[in-house]
Amino acid sequence: MKNIIKTVIFIVIFLVLLSICSDVFVLKGNGYGTDVIDFYNQKKNSLDVIFFGSSHSYATFSPYIIEEETNLSSYNFATQQQPINITYHYMIEALKYQKPKYFVLEIRMLAVDDEYFATGVVRDALDKMKFSKNKIEAINESVENKSERMSYYINIIKYHSRYNELTKNDFKVAFTHKGIDNKGFIGLEGNDNIIIDNKQVLKETKEEIITSRNKEYLKKMIKLAKDNGIELILVKSPCLLSSDDEAKYNYVETIAKENNLLFINYNKNNTIKYEKGDFYDNGHLSLSGATKVSKDFSNYLK
Repeated sequence: MKNIIKTVIFIVIFLVLLSICSDVFVLKGNGYGTDVIDFYNQKKNSLDVIFFGSSHSYATFSPYIIEEETNLSSYNFATQQQPINITYHYMIEALKYQKPKYFVLEIRMLAVDDEYFATGVVRDALDKMKFSKNKIEAINESVENKSERMSYYINIIKYHSRYNELTKNDFKVAFTHKGIDNKGFIGLEGNDNIIIDNKQVLKETKEEIITSRNKEYLKKMIKLAKDNGIELILVKSPCLLSSDDEAKYNYVETIAKENNLLFINYNKNNTIKYEKGDFYDNGHLSLSGATKVSKDFSNYLK
Protein backbone atom coordinates (compact mmCIF):
# COMPACT_ATOMS: atom_id res chain seq x y z
CA MET A 1 0.00 0.00 0.00
CA LYS A 2 2.85 2.42 0.83
CA ASN A 3 4.44 1.73 -2.56
CA ILE A 4 1.13 2.36 -4.31
CA ILE A 5 0.69 5.68 -2.47
CA LYS A 6 4.26 6.70 -3.32
CA THR A 7 3.69 5.84 -6.98
CA VAL A 8 0.45 7.82 -7.12
CA ILE A 9 2.10 10.84 -5.46
CA PHE A 10 5.02 10.63 -7.88
CA ILE A 11 2.69 10.49 -10.90
CA VAL A 12 0.66 13.46 -9.63
CA ILE A 13 3.78 15.55 -8.99
CA PHE A 14 5.18 14.58 -12.39
CA LEU A 15 1.97 15.59 -14.20
CA VAL A 16 1.78 18.91 -12.35
CA LEU A 17 5.41 19.74 -13.20
CA LEU A 18 4.85 18.64 -16.80
CA SER A 19 1.85 20.92 -17.07
CA ILE A 20 3.75 23.88 -15.58
CA CYS A 21 6.74 23.33 -17.86
CA SER A 22 4.47 23.06 -20.90
CA ASP A 23 2.79 26.36 -19.98
CA VAL A 24 6.18 28.04 -19.56
CA PHE A 25 7.79 26.77 -22.75
CA VAL A 26 4.87 27.00 -25.19
CA LEU A 27 4.91 30.01 -27.52
CA LYS A 28 2.77 32.81 -26.16
CA GLY A 29 0.31 35.09 -27.97
CA ASN A 30 1.60 36.19 -31.36
CA GLY A 31 -1.05 38.67 -32.48
CA TYR A 32 -2.93 36.29 -34.79
CA GLY A 33 -6.39 36.72 -33.28
CA THR A 34 -7.19 35.06 -29.97
CA ASP A 35 -4.27 33.59 -28.05
CA VAL A 36 -6.83 31.09 -26.63
CA ILE A 37 -5.65 31.72 -23.06
CA ASP A 38 -7.71 34.92 -23.04
CA PHE A 39 -10.85 32.97 -23.94
CA TYR A 40 -10.53 30.83 -20.82
CA ASN A 41 -10.31 34.03 -18.76
CA GLN A 42 -13.75 35.21 -19.84
CA LYS A 43 -16.29 35.00 -17.03
CA LYS A 44 -18.30 31.79 -17.26
CA ASN A 45 -21.55 32.14 -19.24
CA SER A 46 -20.85 35.84 -19.83
CA LEU A 47 -20.73 35.82 -23.65
CA ASP A 48 -23.80 36.40 -25.82
CA VAL A 49 -22.04 36.23 -29.19
CA ILE A 50 -18.98 34.21 -30.22
CA PHE A 51 -17.28 34.70 -33.58
CA PHE A 52 -15.32 31.95 -35.30
CA GLY A 53 -13.09 31.74 -38.36
CA SER A 54 -9.81 32.95 -39.76
CA SER A 55 -8.16 36.36 -39.94
CA HIS A 56 -11.20 37.44 -42.01
CA SER A 57 -13.10 37.19 -38.72
CA TYR A 58 -10.64 38.60 -36.19
CA ALA A 59 -9.84 41.60 -38.41
CA THR A 60 -13.53 42.36 -39.03
CA PHE A 61 -15.63 42.03 -35.89
CA SER A 62 -14.79 44.14 -32.87
CA PRO A 63 -16.40 42.84 -29.64
CA TYR A 64 -15.88 46.24 -28.07
CA ILE A 65 -17.92 48.07 -30.70
CA ILE A 66 -20.61 45.38 -30.81
CA GLU A 67 -21.05 45.56 -27.04
CA GLU A 68 -21.22 49.34 -27.18
CA GLU A 69 -23.89 49.18 -29.91
CA THR A 70 -25.99 46.27 -28.63
CA ASN A 71 -25.04 45.71 -24.98
CA LEU A 72 -24.26 42.12 -25.98
CA SER A 73 -20.96 40.69 -24.77
CA SER A 74 -18.93 38.96 -27.47
CA TYR A 75 -15.59 37.33 -28.20
CA ASN A 76 -13.72 36.67 -31.45
CA PHE A 77 -12.57 33.07 -31.07
CA ALA A 78 -10.68 33.12 -34.39
CA THR A 79 -7.11 32.22 -35.38
CA GLN A 80 -5.06 32.59 -38.54
CA GLN A 81 -6.39 30.42 -41.41
CA GLN A 82 -8.47 28.50 -38.88
CA PRO A 83 -9.35 25.19 -40.59
CA ILE A 84 -13.06 24.39 -40.62
CA ASN A 85 -12.64 21.17 -38.63
CA ILE A 86 -10.78 23.09 -35.89
CA THR A 87 -13.53 25.72 -35.91
CA TYR A 88 -16.00 22.95 -35.11
CA HIS A 89 -13.89 21.86 -32.13
CA TYR A 90 -13.59 25.50 -31.03
CA MET A 91 -17.38 25.61 -30.91
CA ILE A 92 -17.41 22.51 -28.72
CA GLU A 93 -14.74 24.06 -26.50
CA ALA A 94 -16.70 27.30 -26.24
CA LEU A 95 -19.80 25.46 -25.03
CA LYS A 96 -17.88 24.06 -22.06
CA TYR A 97 -17.63 27.58 -20.63
CA GLN A 98 -20.29 29.71 -22.31
CA LYS A 99 -24.00 29.65 -23.21
CA PRO A 100 -24.15 32.18 -26.05
CA LYS A 101 -27.22 33.23 -28.01
CA TYR A 102 -25.30 33.41 -31.28
CA PHE A 103 -22.46 31.64 -33.07
CA VAL A 104 -21.13 33.72 -35.98
CA LEU A 105 -19.05 31.87 -38.57
CA GLU A 106 -16.99 33.88 -41.04
CA ILE A 107 -17.04 31.52 -44.02
CA ARG A 108 -13.76 32.30 -45.82
CA MET A 109 -12.22 28.92 -44.94
CA LEU A 110 -15.21 27.01 -46.36
CA ALA A 111 -13.90 28.00 -49.79
CA VAL A 112 -10.41 26.60 -49.12
CA ASP A 113 -9.84 23.09 -50.45
CA ASP A 114 -6.84 22.08 -48.31
CA GLU A 115 -7.44 19.19 -45.92
CA TYR A 116 -4.30 19.68 -43.84
CA PHE A 117 -2.66 23.01 -43.01
CA ALA A 118 0.80 24.34 -42.17
CA THR A 119 2.22 23.43 -38.77
CA GLY A 120 2.20 27.06 -37.59
CA VAL A 121 -1.50 27.39 -38.38
CA VAL A 122 -2.45 24.23 -36.49
CA ARG A 123 -0.24 24.98 -33.49
CA ASP A 124 -1.52 28.54 -33.23
CA ALA A 125 -5.01 27.11 -32.88
CA LEU A 126 -4.38 24.05 -30.71
CA ASP A 127 -1.24 24.52 -28.57
CA LYS A 128 -2.95 26.51 -25.83
CA MET A 129 -6.27 24.68 -25.77
CA LYS A 130 -6.84 22.92 -22.46
CA PHE A 131 -6.09 19.22 -22.62
CA SER A 132 -9.27 17.23 -23.15
CA LYS A 133 -10.93 14.66 -25.36
CA ASN A 134 -12.00 17.51 -27.63
CA LYS A 135 -8.39 18.67 -28.07
CA ILE A 136 -7.19 15.12 -28.79
CA GLU A 137 -9.86 14.72 -31.48
CA ALA A 138 -8.92 18.08 -33.01
CA ILE A 139 -5.24 17.06 -33.10
CA ASN A 140 -5.97 13.67 -34.64
CA GLU A 141 -8.05 15.29 -37.38
CA SER A 142 -5.58 18.10 -38.08
CA VAL A 143 -2.15 16.40 -37.96
CA GLU A 144 -1.77 13.94 -40.82
CA ASN A 145 1.49 12.35 -39.62
CA LYS A 146 0.63 10.20 -36.60
CA SER A 147 4.23 10.26 -35.37
CA GLU A 148 4.00 14.05 -34.93
CA ARG A 149 0.84 14.04 -32.84
CA MET A 150 2.56 13.30 -29.54
CA SER A 151 4.26 16.72 -29.64
CA TYR A 152 0.78 18.25 -29.85
CA TYR A 153 -0.55 16.20 -26.95
CA ILE A 154 2.50 17.17 -24.85
CA ASN A 155 3.77 20.62 -25.88
CA ILE A 156 7.08 20.34 -24.06
CA ILE A 157 8.26 17.82 -26.67
CA LYS A 158 8.08 20.58 -29.28
CA TYR A 159 9.18 23.55 -27.21
CA HIS A 160 11.79 22.19 -24.76
CA SER A 161 14.60 23.76 -26.83
CA ARG A 162 13.23 27.25 -26.06
CA TYR A 163 14.99 27.30 -22.69
CA ASN A 164 17.45 29.96 -23.89
CA GLU A 165 14.65 32.10 -25.38
CA LEU A 166 12.44 32.29 -22.30
CA THR A 167 11.51 35.74 -21.01
CA LYS A 168 9.77 37.05 -17.91
CA ASN A 169 6.54 37.11 -19.91
CA ASP A 170 6.73 33.34 -20.48
CA PHE A 171 6.74 32.75 -16.73
CA LYS A 172 4.17 35.48 -16.06
CA VAL A 173 1.65 34.03 -18.51
CA ALA A 174 2.32 30.46 -17.33
CA PHE A 175 1.65 31.23 -13.66
CA THR A 176 -1.07 33.90 -13.99
CA HIS A 177 -2.78 32.34 -17.01
CA LYS A 178 -3.34 35.78 -18.45
CA GLY A 179 -2.68 36.15 -22.16
CA ILE A 180 -3.34 38.95 -24.62
CA ASP A 181 -6.52 40.70 -23.48
CA ASN A 182 -8.00 41.74 -26.84
CA LYS A 183 -11.17 39.58 -26.99
CA GLY A 184 -9.60 38.08 -30.10
CA PHE A 185 -9.90 41.23 -32.21
CA ILE A 186 -6.98 42.71 -34.15
CA GLY A 187 -7.31 46.23 -35.53
CA LEU A 188 -5.13 46.50 -38.63
CA GLU A 189 -3.59 49.62 -40.17
CA GLY A 190 -5.26 51.16 -43.21
CA ASN A 191 -3.72 51.20 -46.67
CA ASP A 192 -4.82 54.09 -48.88
CA ASN A 193 -3.75 52.19 -52.01
CA ILE A 194 -6.20 49.31 -51.59
CA ILE A 195 -9.39 49.59 -53.62
CA ILE A 196 -11.79 46.63 -53.69
CA ASP A 197 -13.96 46.19 -56.80
CA ASN A 198 -16.08 43.03 -56.99
CA LYS A 199 -18.79 44.28 -59.36
CA GLN A 200 -17.92 41.85 -62.13
CA VAL A 201 -17.33 38.86 -59.86
CA LEU A 202 -20.60 39.38 -58.00
CA LYS A 203 -22.45 38.73 -61.24
CA GLU A 204 -21.42 35.09 -60.80
CA THR A 205 -24.58 33.05 -60.25
CA LYS A 206 -23.26 29.50 -60.56
CA GLU A 207 -22.59 27.38 -57.49
CA GLU A 208 -19.46 25.34 -56.84
CA ILE A 209 -19.63 22.58 -54.24
CA ILE A 210 -17.24 22.97 -51.30
CA THR A 211 -15.09 20.00 -50.27
CA SER A 212 -16.86 17.05 -48.67
CA ARG A 213 -14.77 17.59 -45.51
CA ASN A 214 -15.83 21.24 -45.19
CA LYS A 215 -19.45 20.36 -45.95
CA GLU A 216 -19.37 17.63 -43.30
CA TYR A 217 -18.10 20.00 -40.62
CA LEU A 218 -20.50 22.76 -41.62
CA LYS A 219 -23.37 20.31 -41.11
CA LYS A 220 -21.89 19.37 -37.73
CA MET A 221 -21.78 23.05 -36.74
CA ILE A 222 -25.40 23.56 -37.80
CA LYS A 223 -26.48 20.56 -35.72
CA LEU A 224 -24.35 21.57 -32.73
CA ALA A 225 -25.86 25.05 -32.70
CA LYS A 226 -29.39 23.72 -33.12
CA ASP A 227 -28.98 21.12 -30.37
CA ASN A 228 -27.82 23.85 -27.98
CA GLY A 229 -30.48 26.41 -28.85
CA ILE A 230 -27.96 28.75 -30.50
CA GLU A 231 -28.62 30.79 -33.63
CA LEU A 232 -25.83 30.21 -36.15
CA ILE A 233 -25.13 33.16 -38.45
CA LEU A 234 -22.96 32.81 -41.56
CA VAL A 235 -21.04 35.88 -42.70
CA LYS A 236 -18.60 36.69 -45.48
CA SER A 237 -16.47 39.70 -44.63
CA PRO A 238 -15.63 42.16 -47.42
CA CYS A 239 -12.57 41.28 -49.51
CA LEU A 240 -11.39 40.97 -53.10
CA LEU A 241 -13.16 37.96 -54.61
CA SER A 242 -12.38 35.43 -57.32
CA SER A 243 -15.15 33.88 -59.42
CA ASP A 244 -14.42 30.46 -57.92
CA ASP A 245 -14.70 31.77 -54.38
CA GLU A 246 -17.97 33.55 -55.10
CA ALA A 247 -19.39 30.35 -56.64
CA LYS A 248 -18.57 28.51 -53.42
CA TYR A 249 -20.13 31.26 -51.31
CA ASN A 250 -23.26 30.96 -53.47
CA TYR A 251 -23.31 27.26 -52.59
CA VAL A 252 -22.93 28.03 -48.88
CA GLU A 253 -25.77 30.55 -49.17
CA THR A 254 -28.00 27.79 -50.55
CA ILE A 255 -27.12 25.58 -47.56
CA ALA A 256 -27.96 28.50 -45.27
CA LYS A 257 -31.38 28.92 -46.88
CA GLU A 258 -32.08 25.20 -46.61
CA ASN A 259 -31.37 25.37 -42.88
CA ASN A 260 -33.08 28.72 -42.24
CA LEU A 261 -29.81 30.41 -41.30
CA LEU A 262 -29.07 34.09 -41.68
CA PHE A 263 -26.39 34.56 -44.34
CA ILE A 264 -24.73 37.97 -44.71
CA ASN A 265 -22.38 38.57 -47.62
CA TYR A 266 -20.74 41.93 -46.99
CA ASN A 267 -19.44 41.99 -50.55
CA LYS A 268 -23.06 42.47 -51.63
CA ASN A 269 -23.90 44.95 -48.89
CA ASN A 270 -24.30 48.40 -50.41
CA THR A 271 -25.20 50.20 -47.20
CA ILE A 272 -21.57 50.56 -46.14
CA LYS A 273 -19.52 53.16 -47.97
CA TYR A 274 -15.83 52.31 -47.82
CA GLU A 275 -13.21 55.01 -48.03
CA LYS A 276 -9.44 55.14 -48.43
CA GLY A 277 -7.76 53.41 -45.52
CA ASP A 278 -10.68 51.08 -44.75
CA PHE A 279 -8.70 48.05 -45.96
CA TYR A 280 -5.39 46.63 -44.78
CA ASP A 281 -4.92 44.54 -47.93
CA ASN A 282 -7.11 42.80 -50.52
CA GLY A 283 -8.36 40.29 -47.96
CA HIS A 284 -8.70 42.22 -44.71
CA LEU A 285 -10.32 45.34 -43.33
CA SER A 286 -8.39 47.93 -41.37
CA LEU A 287 -9.53 49.18 -37.97
CA SER A 288 -11.67 51.88 -39.59
CA GLY A 289 -13.26 49.35 -41.95
CA ALA A 290 -13.86 46.89 -39.12
CA THR A 291 -15.55 49.66 -37.16
CA LYS A 292 -18.02 50.22 -40.00
CA VAL A 293 -18.81 46.52 -40.45
CA SER A 294 -19.07 45.90 -36.69
CA LYS A 295 -21.60 48.72 -36.38
CA ASP A 296 -23.56 47.40 -39.34
CA PHE A 297 -23.54 43.84 -38.00
CA SER A 298 -24.81 45.18 -34.69
CA ASN A 299 -27.99 46.20 -36.49
CA TYR A 300 -28.67 42.54 -37.33
CA LEU A 301 -28.19 41.60 -33.68
CA LYS A 302 -30.50 44.40 -32.59
